[in-house]
Amino acid sequence: MSDVRPAPFRLRSLLAGIVPTGRADTGVADRLLTSFHETERTGLMLASVVRAVIIVALVLVFAVTGSFVGDGYGFLMAMPLGLALIGLAQFETARRWPHLGWPKYVFIALDCAYLAFVLIARHAFAADLPPVTLAVKEGALLFFVAFLVHGAFSYSPRFIVWTGFCITVAWGAVVMAAASEPGAFFTLGAGSAEDMWRRYGDPLYVPVIKIVYDYIVIALLTAGLAVAVWRSRQLVLAAAVSERARANLARHFSPKVVDVLSAREHPFGEVRRQAAAVLFADIRGFTTRCETMAPEEAMAFLRDFHARMEVVIFEHGGTLDKILGDGLLAVFGVPDLGKGDAGDALACGYAMIEAVAAWNAERAGSGVADVEIGVGLHYGFVMLGDVGSERLMNFTVVGDTVNVASRLQSLSKELGTRLVASQALVSAVKDEMRKEGALLDDLKFVGAKHLRGRETETVVYAFDGASTGAAGRLEVA
Repeated sequence: MSDVRPAPFRLRSLLAGIVPTGRADTGVADRLLTSFHETERTGLMLASVVRAVIIVALVLVFAVTGSFVGDGYGFLMAMPLGLALIGLAQFETARRWPHLGWPKYVFIALDCAYLAFVLIARHAFAADLPPVTLAVKEGALLFFVAFLVHGAFSYSPRFIVWTGFCITVAWGAVVMAAASEPGAFFTLGAGSAEDMWRRYGDPLYVPVIKIVYDYIVIALLTAGLAVAVWRSRQLVLAAAVSERARANLARHFSPKVVDVLSAREHPFGEVRRQAAAVLFADIRGFTTRCETMAPEEAMAFLRDFHARMEVVIFEHGGTLDKILGDGLLAVFGVPDLGKGDAGDALACGYAMIEAVAAWNAERAGSGVADVEIGVGLHYGFVMLGDVGSERLMNFTVVGDTVNVASRLQSLSKELGTRLVASQALVSAVKDEMRKEGALLDDLKFVGAKHLRGRETETVVYAFDGASTGAAGRLEVA
């Protein structure tokens, strides 16, 4: 059974301050914690193998250079191998049961207990070894400190604190065993330098001040490593959530706009009402075309189409609001108003038609039918913001302007033209005074048309896909 639990409140609070929508995405938090669990498992497996290799290498070096003989030699050769075996057992456990979280706590406690035992009880196996007081005095604590380094591979502050606790208990047992050695003695005062060095040379002397320093070192190393690992986790979490937010932005905006929005704490701000140009585009006859295409071929066709249209939209500063099967919705002036949103939308509509014509030229040699699209353009007020639930949140625009743009796209098929734009969009282009002639010369006045679902008629203009200037001058109603 997995020990990966829902993200704690503190982590969710952190995520609440990072996620662009201002909400704590619990799914992201849980997936990141699961990822940390897997990273911790593989890190400890790596550490187990590395330490086993190092220990075996040290044993080989000691076998060649060691000065002990007899039982002491055999004991010192066998002692490190026990630690290597514990490490390999931890590796095998993590490999066989990857979802178990508790074994690592058991194994580090076993490491500390084993090392404390061999330091305390070594005289029972080899009488020619020095007393345990000498181990306390000459730095055997460093062997325990190595377990803290091992624990850092887990990326778990809690595990490092547990490791520090196990070291504290185990080292306390070693110190108590040293203090209980027959003939062992210690002093609290420093005395003269001569007395200090004389005492320190006695194998049975236990320096109290060194033991105090040992515990200070253990506490500081444990706290420092735990804080460092905790900080690293927070940075990884923040980076992961930030990258996820950036990826979501990249679905809708050009790379340049993504760079600007990703630098904001709340890219879209609050739900609000603002003017925008809305573009609907749709492939004509796609349902009929699908009847002669395999599902894989149809999917590849749609991906190719959407990829080409995405490039055109981003080149004109638009936002790809959503993909609608064989169509798409793009918005200009979102999330920030521009100086030429209506003109950008109209220019994008022209460019999309040209891009499809170029695509047809590429496909001409394949013997497949040409692709035709219809584009509808309208300008007006929209509501923009996040829509959906906590589990599935999406930035989008809604309102009557969006509905009218969709109806204009449908009207383009009825009129037999490539693009239909409303009077509101044409007026907005004229107001912007931005490349007015070049943009509006390609439009042809159609007149008032009744759109499905609307009581009042809408004045529209059309573009039939001919080259610039062939559609006639703009007629203002």
